[in-house]
Amino acid sequence: MLENQLLEATNKATAAENANTEIVKMKTRLEEELNETERALKEGSEMHSRELEDLNSKNALLISHKMKLHEDVQQLSDDLEHAAAQQGVLRERLNEADSEMETLSAAHREQLKKSETRIDSLSDQLLHSSKSHELEMEKLDNELSSFRQKLRDSQGVVEELNKENERLYGKVNISEVTIENLMDERKLLQKSVLESEERNHLIAQENAKLIGDVEKTQTTLNEIAQEHSHLLYTQARKQNRKWENDAEVTSCKTCYKEFGVSLRKHHCRNCGSIYCDHCSRFRSSTPSSKKELRVCGPCNKELNP
Repeated sequence: MLENQLLEATNKATAAENANTEIVKMKTRLEEELNETERALKEGSEMHSRELEDLNSKNALLISHKMKLHEDVQQLSDDLEHAAAQQGVLRERLNEADSEMETLSAAHREQLKKSETRIDSLSDQLLHSSKSHELEMEKLDNELSSFRQKLRDSQGVVEELNKENERLYGKVNISEVTIENLMDERKLLQKSVLESEERNHLIAQENAKLIGDVEKTQTTLNEIAQEHSHLLYTQARKQNRKWENDAEVTSCKTCYKEFGVSLRKHHCRNCGSIYCDHCSRFRSSTPSSKKELRVCGPCNKELNP
């Protein structure tokens, strides 16, 4: 009995657990459906809000269009009233114009007759002018033909001139190239001239220095010659020969050439007289020296018969 109750209780507990499990599953499913419904409601609410905003915007736009249409209708009404007033004014002016047209018709017909007469006269003049114009046209055609012939001849001359011009342009181009080459050569020559001037300046400085050295050397040589003349003069006196003084002699005793910078004085070592280099070019031993010394021509003949 107790076991049956326990088994029954166990069965009830199992059934209760199964029922509880089903309830939990149902609850979960209901919660999911509720969440889905809430999400759908939220989306629908947002969509409804957007649609409502869109409708409000469209409504405001429609109201704006309505107000503008109302203003346009009002403006059209005003324009119609103004046009009606203008129409009345125009009708009055039209009536006045009709009256003026009736008044002017008679004058116009008279003017028309005068115009027809004037047109006939002008037609005659035009006919005469047309004939004169035809003659002038023929003359102009002849002149035009002559001018065209001259133009063709001129075109031939122009073509020849163009060819000549092209040839001259070729020469000009060649000349320009030649000028450029000459300019380059001129620059090189200018550079060479400048270098030459610098070299000439250096050479001039060196020449000036050399001239100074030559003058110093000449002065020294003159001093030495004077000393040498003095010594030879002293020696000649010792040998009872007259040694001529340089200051007393101005020309060679043989050729009579004047002494100067280019023609120097030389003493004969035998007689002591002064001669030029050419006239005292001989060499011979003397009574006072066994060495060959400078002697004049007469002494050379005397010493070497």
